[in-house]
Amino acid sequence: MSGAPAVVDTHVHLWDRRRTDLEYAWLDGDGAEATLGDLDGLRGVRYSVPELRAETRMHGVTQVVHMSAATSDPLAETRWLQGLGEATGWPTAIVAGCDLAAPDAAAALDGHREHDRLRGVRDMRDGSILSDDAFRRGYARLAGTDLVFCHTVGVDHVAAAVDLARAVPDVVLCVDQSGMPESRTPEYLRTWIAALAVLAAEPNVVVKISSLGVHDHDWTPQGRRPWIRALVQTFGPDRCLYGSNWPVERLYSGYGDVLGAFRSAIDDLTEGEQAAVLAGTARRVFRL
Repeated sequence: MSGAPAVVDTHVHLWDRRRTDLEYAWLDGDGAEATLGDLDGLRGVRYSVPELRAETRMHGVTQVVHMSAATSDPLAETRWLQGLGEATGWPTAIVAGCDLAAPDAAAALDGHREHDRLRGVRDMRDGSILSDDAFRRGYARLAGTDLVFCHTVGVDHVAAAVDLARAVPDVVLCVDQSGMPESRTPEYLRTWIAALAVLAAEPNVVVKISSLGVHDHDWTPQGRRPWIRALVQTFGPDRCLYGSNWPVERLYSGYGDVLGAFRSAIDDLTEGEQAAVLAGTARRVFRL
Protein backbone atom coordinates (compact mmCIF):
# COMPACT_ATOMS: atom_id res chain seq x y z
CA MET A 1 0.00 0.00 0.00
CA SER A 2 2.98 2.31 -0.47
CA GLY A 3 1.84 5.80 -1.37
CA ALA A 4 -1.81 5.08 -0.53
CA PRO A 5 -3.61 7.46 1.84
CA ALA A 6 -3.52 6.56 5.53
CA VAL A 7 -6.67 5.00 6.95
CA VAL A 8 -8.64 5.71 10.11
CA ASP A 9 -11.02 2.83 10.73
CA THR A 10 -14.01 4.23 12.60
CA HIS A 11 -15.82 0.97 13.33
CA VAL A 12 -13.98 -1.83 15.12
CA HIS A 13 -14.91 -4.14 17.99
CA LEU A 14 -12.63 -5.75 20.56
CA TRP A 15 -13.36 -8.20 23.35
CA ASP A 16 -11.74 -10.47 25.90
CA ARG A 17 -14.18 -13.06 27.16
CA ARG A 18 -11.90 -14.05 30.01
CA ARG A 19 -12.97 -10.87 31.77
CA THR A 20 -15.68 -11.37 34.37
CA ASP A 21 -16.94 -7.79 34.25
CA LEU A 22 -18.05 -7.83 30.60
CA GLU A 23 -20.58 -9.89 28.66
CA TYR A 24 -21.19 -10.20 24.92
CA ALA A 25 -24.66 -11.67 24.56
CA TRP A 26 -24.67 -11.17 20.78
CA LEU A 27 -21.75 -13.64 20.56
CA ASP A 28 -23.57 -16.14 22.73
CA GLY A 29 -26.59 -16.81 20.54
CA ASP A 30 -29.11 -14.10 21.43
CA GLY A 31 -30.49 -14.04 17.89
CA ALA A 32 -27.77 -12.05 16.15
CA GLU A 33 -27.01 -15.01 13.88
CA ALA A 34 -30.30 -14.46 12.06
CA THR A 35 -28.80 -11.28 10.61
CA LEU A 36 -25.04 -11.67 10.88
CA GLY A 37 -24.80 -15.36 9.94
CA ASP A 38 -22.85 -18.18 11.59
CA LEU A 39 -20.94 -16.53 14.44
CA ASP A 40 -18.79 -19.52 15.36
CA GLY A 41 -15.85 -17.93 13.57
CA LEU A 42 -16.00 -15.00 16.01
CA ARG A 43 -16.48 -16.93 19.22
CA GLY A 44 -12.85 -17.11 20.23
CA VAL A 45 -11.84 -16.17 23.73
CA ARG A 46 -10.30 -12.91 22.58
CA TYR A 47 -10.27 -10.47 19.73
CA SER A 48 -8.13 -7.59 20.87
CA VAL A 49 -5.40 -5.25 19.72
CA PRO A 50 -2.86 -7.93 18.64
CA GLU A 51 -5.45 -9.65 16.46
CA LEU A 52 -6.67 -6.39 14.93
CA ARG A 53 -3.15 -5.17 14.21
CA ALA A 54 -2.27 -8.48 12.56
CA GLU A 55 -5.21 -8.16 10.15
CA THR A 56 -4.79 -4.46 9.35
CA ARG A 57 -1.03 -3.88 9.40
CA MET A 58 -0.56 -4.30 5.63
CA HIS A 59 -3.37 -1.88 4.81
CA GLY A 60 -2.25 1.51 6.13
CA VAL A 61 -4.56 1.63 9.16
CA THR A 62 -3.06 4.13 11.58
CA GLN A 63 -5.91 4.85 14.02
CA VAL A 64 -9.08 3.04 15.07
CA VAL A 65 -12.33 4.03 16.74
CA HIS A 66 -13.92 1.37 18.93
CA MET A 67 -17.68 1.01 18.84
CA SER A 68 -19.32 -0.50 21.91
CA ALA A 69 -19.49 -4.29 21.80
CA ALA A 70 -20.20 -5.42 25.36
CA THR A 71 -23.81 -5.99 26.39
CA SER A 72 -23.19 -5.45 30.09
CA ASP A 73 -21.83 -2.49 32.06
CA PRO A 74 -20.87 0.00 29.34
CA LEU A 75 -18.74 1.94 31.81
CA ALA A 76 -16.66 -1.17 32.55
CA GLU A 77 -16.08 -1.56 28.81
CA THR A 78 -14.95 2.05 28.50
CA ARG A 79 -12.61 1.58 31.45
CA TRP A 80 -11.09 -1.53 29.86
CA LEU A 81 -10.71 0.11 26.46
CA GLN A 82 -9.09 3.18 28.00
CA GLY A 83 -6.51 0.90 29.60
CA LEU A 84 -5.90 -0.91 26.32
CA GLY A 85 -5.40 2.39 24.55
CA GLU A 86 -2.92 3.60 27.14
CA ALA A 87 -0.99 0.34 26.96
CA THR A 88 -1.00 -0.29 23.19
CA GLY A 89 -2.11 2.92 21.43
CA TRP A 90 -5.34 1.27 20.20
CA PRO A 91 -8.19 1.98 20.31
CA THR A 92 -7.38 5.58 19.51
CA ALA A 93 -10.91 6.63 20.44
CA ILE A 94 -13.98 5.10 22.08
CA VAL A 95 -17.66 5.38 21.23
CA ALA A 96 -19.42 3.97 24.27
CA GLY A 97 -22.80 2.39 24.72
CA CYS A 98 -25.06 4.71 26.69
CA ASP A 99 -28.80 4.67 27.34
CA LEU A 100 -29.62 8.36 27.07
CA ALA A 101 -33.24 7.64 28.04
CA ALA A 102 -32.29 6.11 31.38
CA PRO A 103 -32.91 8.03 34.62
CA ASP A 104 -29.18 7.86 35.38
CA ALA A 105 -28.07 9.03 31.91
CA ALA A 106 -26.34 12.13 33.29
CA ALA A 107 -24.30 10.09 35.75
CA ALA A 108 -23.47 7.51 33.07
CA LEU A 109 -22.20 10.22 30.73
CA ASP A 110 -20.12 11.73 33.50
CA GLY A 111 -18.56 8.33 34.17
CA HIS A 112 -17.66 7.77 30.53
CA ARG A 113 -16.27 11.29 30.19
CA GLU A 114 -13.68 10.62 32.87
CA HIS A 115 -11.81 8.64 30.17
CA ASP A 116 -9.89 10.82 27.75
CA ARG A 117 -10.28 8.50 24.75
CA LEU A 118 -14.06 8.86 24.81
CA ARG A 119 -15.32 10.59 21.67
CA GLY A 120 -18.97 9.61 21.47
CA VAL A 121 -21.88 7.40 22.47
CA ARG A 122 -24.18 5.16 20.52
CA ASP A 123 -27.54 3.46 20.92
CA MET A 124 -28.21 0.10 19.27
CA ARG A 125 -31.99 0.26 19.61
CA ASP A 126 -34.44 0.73 16.76
CA GLY A 127 -34.78 4.22 15.31
CA SER A 128 -38.08 4.72 17.12
CA ILE A 129 -35.99 5.64 20.18
CA LEU A 130 -35.10 8.92 18.43
CA SER A 131 -38.65 10.18 19.06
CA ASP A 132 -38.79 9.12 22.70
CA ASP A 133 -39.13 12.08 25.07
CA ALA A 134 -36.80 10.64 27.71
CA PHE A 135 -34.20 9.89 25.05
CA ARG A 136 -34.42 13.41 23.66
CA ARG A 137 -33.88 14.87 27.12
CA GLY A 138 -30.79 12.69 27.46
CA TYR A 139 -29.59 13.62 23.99
CA ALA A 140 -29.77 17.30 24.92
CA ARG A 141 -27.16 16.56 27.60
CA LEU A 142 -24.63 15.99 24.82
CA ALA A 143 -24.68 19.70 23.98
CA GLY A 144 -21.36 21.30 24.80
CA THR A 145 -19.56 17.97 25.38
CA ASP A 146 -17.96 17.54 21.90
CA LEU A 147 -19.32 13.98 21.91
CA VAL A 148 -20.58 12.43 18.66
CA PHE A 149 -23.83 10.48 18.72
CA CYS A 150 -23.95 7.39 16.50
CA HIS A 151 -27.14 5.64 15.36
CA THR A 152 -28.11 3.71 12.24
CA VAL A 153 -31.37 5.74 11.96
CA GLY A 154 -32.80 3.73 9.02
CA VAL A 155 -35.03 4.95 6.21
CA ASP A 156 -38.19 4.98 8.37
CA HIS A 157 -36.84 7.31 11.06
CA VAL A 158 -35.18 10.08 9.08
CA ALA A 159 -37.73 12.71 10.14
CA ALA A 160 -37.03 12.08 13.82
CA ALA A 161 -33.27 12.24 13.20
CA VAL A 162 -33.62 15.54 11.33
CA ASP A 163 -35.64 16.97 14.21
CA LEU A 164 -32.99 15.81 16.66
CA ALA A 165 -30.15 17.30 14.61
CA ARG A 166 -31.95 20.63 14.45
CA ALA A 167 -32.88 20.62 18.15
CA VAL A 168 -29.25 20.22 19.28
CA PRO A 169 -27.21 21.69 16.42
CA ASP A 170 -23.82 21.61 18.14
CA VAL A 171 -23.90 17.80 18.44
CA VAL A 172 -22.60 15.81 15.47
CA LEU A 173 -25.07 13.06 14.59
CA CYS A 174 -23.29 10.22 12.80
CA VAL A 175 -25.51 8.01 10.66
CA ASP A 176 -23.92 4.73 11.64
CA GLN A 177 -23.33 1.66 9.48
CA SER A 178 -24.42 3.34 6.23
CA GLY A 179 -27.93 3.74 7.61
CA MET A 180 -28.06 -0.08 7.54
CA PRO A 181 -29.63 -0.73 4.12
CA GLU A 182 -31.59 -3.97 4.35
CA SER A 183 -31.94 -4.76 0.64
CA ARG A 184 -29.76 -4.46 -2.46
CA THR A 185 -32.37 -3.92 -5.15
CA PRO A 186 -32.17 -0.83 -7.40
CA GLU A 187 -35.56 0.28 -6.03
CA TYR A 188 -34.33 0.10 -2.44
CA LEU A 189 -31.15 1.95 -3.36
CA ARG A 190 -33.23 4.87 -4.63
CA THR A 191 -35.45 4.86 -1.52
CA TRP A 192 -32.50 4.60 0.84
CA ILE A 193 -30.42 7.37 -0.69
CA ALA A 194 -33.44 9.68 -1.02
CA ALA A 195 -34.08 9.26 2.70
CA LEU A 196 -30.45 9.85 3.66
CA ALA A 197 -30.30 12.90 1.37
CA VAL A 198 -32.83 14.54 3.67
CA LEU A 199 -30.45 14.00 6.57
CA ALA A 200 -27.48 15.17 4.52
CA ALA A 201 -29.14 18.60 4.28
CA GLU A 202 -28.37 19.07 7.99
CA PRO A 203 -24.82 20.41 8.41
CA ASN A 204 -24.19 18.60 11.70
CA VAL A 205 -24.90 15.15 10.24
CA VAL A 206 -22.16 12.85 8.93
CA VAL A 207 -22.28 9.28 7.66
CA LYS A 208 -20.11 6.30 8.41
CA ILE A 209 -19.77 4.05 5.36
CA SER A 210 -19.59 0.71 7.09
CA SER A 211 -21.25 -2.66 7.63
CA LEU A 212 -22.48 -3.11 4.06
CA GLY A 213 -21.92 -6.85 4.40
CA VAL A 214 -24.42 -7.32 7.22
CA HIS A 215 -27.37 -7.64 4.83
CA ASP A 216 -25.28 -8.75 1.84
CA HIS A 217 -23.07 -11.67 2.89
CA ASP A 218 -22.18 -12.58 -0.71
CA TRP A 219 -21.21 -9.05 -1.68
CA THR A 220 -18.86 -8.19 -4.52
CA PRO A 221 -16.83 -5.01 -5.09
CA GLN A 222 -18.98 -4.22 -8.12
CA GLY A 223 -22.19 -4.67 -6.14
CA ARG A 224 -20.97 -2.55 -3.24
CA ARG A 225 -19.66 0.30 -5.39
CA PRO A 226 -22.96 2.15 -6.08
CA TRP A 227 -23.83 2.25 -2.37
CA ILE A 228 -20.48 3.75 -1.40
CA ARG A 229 -20.54 6.24 -4.25
CA ALA A 230 -24.11 7.31 -3.48
CA LEU A 231 -23.15 8.20 0.08
CA VAL A 232 -20.03 10.10 -0.94
CA GLN A 233 -21.96 12.03 -3.57
CA THR A 234 -24.80 12.81 -1.17
CA PHE A 235 -22.82 13.83 1.91
CA GLY A 236 -19.56 14.90 0.27
CA PRO A 237 -16.08 13.64 1.20
CA ASP A 238 -15.85 15.99 4.18
CA ARG A 239 -18.80 14.29 5.87
CA CYS A 240 -18.05 10.63 5.07
CA LEU A 241 -16.11 8.23 7.27
CA TYR A 242 -14.66 4.80 6.50
CA GLY A 243 -15.50 1.93 8.86
CA SER A 244 -14.84 -1.78 8.49
CA ASN A 245 -17.13 -3.25 11.17
CA TRP A 246 -14.21 -5.52 12.01
CA PRO A 247 -14.06 -8.36 12.89
CA VAL A 248 -17.78 -8.94 12.24
CA GLU A 249 -17.31 -8.46 8.50
CA ARG A 250 -14.59 -11.13 8.58
CA LEU A 251 -17.51 -13.57 8.42
CA TYR A 252 -17.92 -12.56 4.78
CA SER A 253 -14.49 -11.45 3.51
CA GLY A 254 -10.95 -10.37 4.37
CA TYR A 255 -9.92 -6.95 5.63
CA GLY A 256 -8.11 -6.16 2.40
CA ASP A 257 -11.25 -7.04 0.43
CA VAL A 258 -13.38 -4.53 2.35
CA LEU A 259 -10.82 -1.74 2.21
CA GLY A 260 -9.88 -2.53 -1.40
CA ALA A 261 -13.51 -2.30 -2.51
CA PHE A 262 -13.83 0.99 -0.67
CA ARG A 263 -10.71 2.46 -2.24
CA SER A 264 -11.85 1.33 -5.68
CA ALA A 265 -15.26 2.94 -5.23
CA ILE A 266 -13.71 6.35 -4.52
CA ASP A 267 -10.80 6.12 -6.97
CA ASP A 268 -12.13 8.93 -9.16
CA LEU A 269 -12.05 11.45 -6.31
CA THR A 270 -9.12 13.83 -6.01
CA GLU A 271 -6.24 12.78 -3.75
CA GLY A 272 -7.42 15.27 -1.15
CA GLU A 273 -10.98 13.96 -1.26
CA GLN A 274 -9.83 10.36 -0.93
CA ALA A 275 -7.65 11.33 2.03
CA ALA A 276 -10.65 13.03 3.65
CA VAL A 277 -12.94 10.01 3.31
CA LEU A 278 -10.28 7.55 4.45
CA ALA A 279 -8.90 9.53 7.37
CA GLY A 280 -9.23 13.31 7.44
CA THR A 281 -12.94 13.52 8.15
CA ALA A 282 -12.63 10.93 10.91
CA ARG A 283 -9.81 12.83 12.53
CA ARG A 284 -11.88 15.99 12.57
CA VAL A 285 -15.16 14.43 13.70
CA PHE A 286 -13.59 12.25 16.41
CA ARG A 287 -10.89 14.78 17.38
CA LEU A 288 -8.00 12.38 16.76
